[in-house]
Amino acid sequence: MLVLTVLDYLGTFAFAISGALKAVRREMDIFGLIVLAVVTAIGGGTIRDVMLGLRPFWFTDPNYILLSLLAAFAVFALYRLVSRRETVLMWFDAIGLGAFTVIGASKAMLYGLGFVPTVVLACLTGIGGGIIRDMLAGDVPVVLRKEVYASASILGAMIYWTLGRYGVPTHFSMPATMLLVTAVRLLSVHYGVGLPKAYPARPAPPSA
Repeated sequence: MLVLTVLDYLGTFAFAISGALKAVRREMDIFGLIVLAVVTAIGGGTIRDVMLGLRPFWFTDPNYILLSLLAAFAVFALYRLVSRRETVLMWFDAIGLGAFTVIGASKAMLYGLGFVPTVVLACLTGIGGGIIRDMLAGDVPVVLRKEVYASASILGAMIYWTLGRYGVPTHFSMPATMLLVTAVRLLSVHYGVGLPKAYPARPAPPSA
């Protein structure tokens, strides 16, 4: 399916860009930049395929690795333009999250899975690569902070599954769900909307 393939490649490239940008911010060398780009791009999908008992998708289609390498070298060549631009990382990460959420949900439904496993696999596909990226970069994964990240993916997976159950054509539901997840993520960052913390921050002690 053309729409599915386009979204898959788009998500791969976007997440590879986000991984490479993270490496630039952490002042890694070219090898570290390539590693973060590749694992961010294929990490979530690999987890999904292993859970489904399948051979990881990039074993049979080298285009995913090639796209990741292309993104890595593009960032490396243009690092002076992107090294200080936080919004660039945020945009590519949000696009990858939206695209991979749809890909994960679509693949789960293709194998006849129900609502809960579809949502779980969609979320893992969307956030898996970002978790690996942040851990390798020495950061607390964004999904473990108060930001709207995994929740945006979960919302998108639920909507995509519901649209599929009511027979909405995939050429509409796929891009619409991707745009929704991407928009929710970007808007939440722009307006500072986040999930509540488990414990409220303690007030600072009075100065002497």
